[in-house]
Amino acid sequence: MKRLYFWYDADFSQHKIIATSPQNAKKQILLQGNVAIRIKSGKRISTHSFNRSELLIVTRQLATMLKAGLSIVDSLHLVVDEHPQPHWQYLLAEIERQISTGEPLSQVLLQHQTIFPMLYCEIIATGELTGQLDESFEQLASQLEKSIQLHKRIKKALRYPVFLLSVSIIVMLVMLLFVLPKFSDIYRDFDAQLPVFTQCLIDLSGYLQKNWLILMIIICLSYLAYQRYLKLRYRTKIDYWLIKLPLFGKIIQTNCLTQIFQTLTITQQAGIPLLTGLTAAANTAYNSHYRYNIKQMISKIEQGHSFSYALNQQILFPNLCSQLIRAGEESGTLDLMLSRLANYYQEQNQGLTDNLSQAFEPLLMLILALIIGGLIIAMYLPILQLGDVIH
Repeated sequence: MKRLYFWYDADFSQHKIIATSPQNAKKQILLQGNVAIRIKSGKRISTHSFNRSELLIVTRQLATMLKAGLSIVDSLHLVVDEHPQPHWQYLLAEIERQISTGEPLSQVLLQHQTIFPMLYCEIIATGELTGQLDESFEQLASQLEKSIQLHKRIKKALRYPVFLLSVSIIVMLVMLLFVLPKFSDIYRDFDAQLPVFTQCLIDLSGYLQKNWLILMIIICLSYLAYQRYLKLRYRTKIDYWLIKLPLFGKIIQTNCLTQIFQTLTITQQAGIPLLTGLTAAANTAYNSHYRYNIKQMISKIEQGHSFSYALNQQILFPNLCSQLIRAGEESGTLDLMLSRLANYYQEQNQGLTDNLSQAFEPLLMLILALIIGGLIIAMYLPILQLGDVIH
């Protein structure tokens, strides 16, 4: 884990550096030929500190400045001065310093692959070769924007169902842990047999009160076991069942297809070879079955088959994909057909995510009603029989 450090020179001017410890920061400063009078710790820096929304803003700013005729060094310098985040200021300043010594921008970005993906570096390398670096940044900004919008729509669609489900669980726990025990004490004074449903819930409430800590530990350990072991070992099976889920599976499929064809579109427009573009698409695909299908396509193309033929052999890619790709190959408009496929599946994904809340709202409301209604019935069912008890 690294941390941002602020250090001051002999003139008490503030500088920034990212290091693993104050000692490591001092060593780096000395290697640069400087002396730090004082070092102050800043925020912790991890891969998650550099999110894609901030990367989009930086990419868009660089594209605009390059189109205005500024050099990449001057553009980076301006972005460093204007960026509000210190860790981005340090990173971009470091990239600017390395470029000033003569290193290519694409090679410098490769040193920070956790922030700048491989596809990002390849597009920049192509822009450097063709002399159209501004166009490369513009294409990357457009691709990042589409990808971010896609994820935002999915999160927005899931927000309401997750909220209702969370409310259901919280209400159930509050009733079982705090409300039902009070009623249990009242019923115990009557010394009468309770209805089976009420007695079962009272027993469940007592069990939760006595063993809630053990249950929390079991849940946490199960989650860690899933993340560290099951998810890694059975990733292929999990991915398979995810794409077979009703409604959710279709959203995952259209999301994967959108990302794949968006990646292929930007690589084709940048002049990157098809096989390199497919490799980049395989690396960006988060579903292992789609990654496997893309690798199968690469193998068939290397054997001499056409892209459309290789695509037609994969079951996860609908016939529409191979048909449009074949038309693009025959007419020499492959990049246009790839763009149309990306837009088509993006629209499909948008429609599915927009309808997700409407599709699950009745089901979740029914679950919430059953939970609350069942608990209320269990609490008041003995009261309805109170006359018999008193008699």
